Amino acid sequence: MKAFLSHSSIDKEFVREIANKLGRLNCVFDERSFSSGDNFKSAIEDNLENSSIFIFFATRDSLQSFWCSFEIEEAFYSQLKSKIDNAIVYVLDEGVSLDLLPHWLKKSLIKNESSPAVIARDIKHHLDVQADEFQRPIFLGRGSEREELEECLNPFDGSKNPKVISIFGLPGVGRKSLIKSSIKELYSLKKYVEIELDSGESANSLCAKLADVIEPYSCQEELKDIVDEIMSLSEVEAISRSIVNINNIVKSGELPLFIDMGGILKNNGCIYSFVNEIIDGIEKSDDAYLVLVLTRRVSRDNIKDIQAISIEQLSNKSTSQLLMGLSRRAQLTIEPKDIRELTEYIAGYPPAASFAIKQASIYGIDALMSDKSKLAQFSQKRFINHIQDHDLTKSDEKVLQALSGYSPLPLKALLALYGESDAIAHDRIYEMIDCSLIRVEDGQLYKIADPIKGSVNGVFGFADISDLKVISSHLKDYISNAPDTKKLDLSRVLFRLGYYLGDKEASESGIHLNSDYIKMLESAYHQRKYKEAIKLGYEALEYNPEDATTRTFLIKALVQDERWAAAQEQIDDLYPVDDYRNVYFLQGFLERKRGNIKDAIKAYSEAEKHRRKGFALFRELSHCYLMDNNLQDANTYIMKALSIQPNNDQVIDMAAKIAIKNKDEKTAEEYINRLELLDTPEHYNLRLSAFHMAFQRFDLAVNAAREAVNNGGSRFFSGRVQLVKSLTKNKDFTEAEQEMSVLNSDFPKTKNDVRLSLECMLALEKKDAKTALALTDNFQDKSCHQYKGIRRSCLQSLSKSTAIEYAKRKEYKSELSHLNSYIYSLEDVDS
Repeated sequence: MKAFLSHSSIDKEFVREIANKLGRLNCVFDERSFSSGDNFKSAIEDNLENSSIFIFFATRDSLQSFWCSFEIEEAFYSQLKSKIDNAIVYVLDEGVSLDLLPHWLKKSLIKNESSPAVIARDIKHHLDVQADEFQRPIFLGRGSEREELEECLNPFDGSKNPKVISIFGLPGVGRKSLIKSSIKELYSLKKYVEIELDSGESANSLCAKLADVIEPYSCQEELKDIVDEIMSLSEVEAISRSIVNINNIVKSGELPLFIDMGGILKNNGCIYSFVNEIIDGIEKSDDAYLVLVLTRRVSRDNIKDIQAISIEQLSNKSTSQLLMGLSRRAQLTIEPKDIRELTEYIAGYPPAASFAIKQASIYGIDALMSDKSKLAQFSQKRFINHIQDHDLTKSDEKVLQALSGYSPLPLKALLALYGESDAIAHDRIYEMIDCSLIRVEDGQLYKIADPIKGSVNGVFGFADISDLKVISSHLKDYISNAPDTKKLDLSRVLFRLGYYLGDKEASESGIHLNSDYIKMLESAYHQRKYKEAIKLGYEALEYNPEDATTRTFLIKALVQDERWAAAQEQIDDLYPVDDYRNVYFLQGFLERKRGNIKDAIKAYSEAEKHRRKGFALFRELSHCYLMDNNLQDANTYIMKALSIQPNNDQVIDMAAKIAIKNKDEKTAEEYINRLELLDTPEHYNLRLSAFHMAFQRFDLAVNAAREAVNNGGSRFFSGRVQLVKSLTKNKDFTEAEQEMSVLNSDFPKTKNDVRLSLECMLALEKKDAKTALALTDNFQDKSCHQYKGIRRSCLQSLSKSTAIEYAKRKEYKSELSHLNSYIYSLEDVDS
């Protein structure tokens, strides 16, 4: 379905902007759709045959145009033949007389509008309404929520109708669908427009996003000037402009939705102050409305009371109805007993129902019913593993790597990553769209599919710099030559690319908002580029010093870089702006990483007392108790973690470590077998090596460690450490010393105390306690558990040696008396 854009040549620049925003797939625009050699009349007739909506841009020039009159006449005949479903007239000139319009067109929808962005969204809305039923989401089981929403907006007690409400629940559970199903009846509006508020959002950056939605502009340069102007405003001025733009959005027939991506709610559930100010302004406006789409309820401590609608998981009955509706749409027949079984596994989560039917369509109902447990594991990694069965090429992987960090991107930039013809490259892109790895936005820009975004890098790694340079080059060209509705998004992508690549021209050509620094910070952290993450973290704090997300990632990067004092300073600064449960969790992370296990347990326990929950906390506590040789509590907490995330590779890995420490060979083997299916080859072989080492199979431990290093590469620090450990236990001291020397050379500034612990334990295994004791003097943190445990082992050996003078041995025994509770072995060296 397409919209035919009828306009005067005088108005072409304005209409071109609308066509750019709609995209080639959604409209017929003469510059794109008519070939130079075509008979113009025939081209008009042919393209009207393939259009479902006739759009006429009414100006003084178009009403006098011969070609516009011809298009109107042909559109009338197309409507008679049921080719054209409806027509819309947009009046662009003030005071223009519509008397020259034919009677049939005067009866169509006539609107006065001057913003290309608003007109494009309106046309897209009408196209969506015409979309085939197969493409529409099935919305079931929300009668009570619909009733609650109606009561909220029209209170029975006579109180004032709320201008701002919130809808909260899990992503994908139907928050926006509830609004979409109710917007016309309850708000008397036709559609909604989404504005995402990212972590680190400010009043100015939000104002820029709203300007992109409603304020008219015709090119990249004009947009950049608008953003620059907005970024120079005071916060009060930016808030005032945002309120005006929200009013204008509603006047244009759209309901603004603020989607919380970290920029609406703080960790404590309160709304950021600038958003509260905007809400206050909307409540004072005559005809402005706003819906907040959240993942949790706004805290009662928030300074403004926000009416809230909760979207829970679907009931079993509604889930069954959804499955039946989806199966009919996919032309599948699923028996009622199978529907009942599937309902249990889907657990009321609509995306899992869609996933189930998609699996059945591809592999058959029998295959789905024999593998129902996979529905309970509906996750990023499961999805990626399924897609890998479709033989992704190296070029496909490059595309996914690029999109996972830099979305959206134009097709031309993605095609450039294929060393093949455009036809073949197109087919590969289409294949990934069909497999739901990539989605198309506005018919022309490409994004990574949200469910797999976090897993792409874990499976394929991160994009090479050479590939990103290719992307950057094509993106610069695209932005300058083909304006479209996503100019702001594309310009932000260009800035992030330029910053990462050190390309000053690209970064200065792009546009950056506060949240872009946070995205780059998160990306650098997850790529383990901790020094880069630290630099970005400090820069981001300059823009928004109270953002808890920024400071959290900065703290984690500082801890990973072993900058203990700087991390502690940032944790201290986090107290005023974040929940205690997060602050205590980060304190525990810092203490655990620097080897203060008892302090880590204390901090993590405080986080738990302050209602921090989740598998990450339980996994960390189990890890600490394991290192403290408290196997009972270690097992208790890992069982809690497993109850939440039974198929999480990190949780299963920790469960395997605890079973190994408990000398429970059977249980450890079961966990490791599960790990082989869920984790990467290098991490599976890493734990397999530790398993064999614990049960005295040192030759097998060495073999598995070598495999881990082969799979993970020379920068796989944990694998390299495990290889030295297994060689040491196998009495291959010469090779162990060689590997130790290379490890120190390859990682001279990384994990100093871990490398020293390993070197000390190697010396102790060789019965050289004197060398081991001397090495302990080089520890950076002499308060940590491993330092004291290794000193204890050294002193135990040396205090018994009569070759050492008595006075020295007496000194050793005195120190030893304070270290008896610190037990540490080669197996405990934790990388």
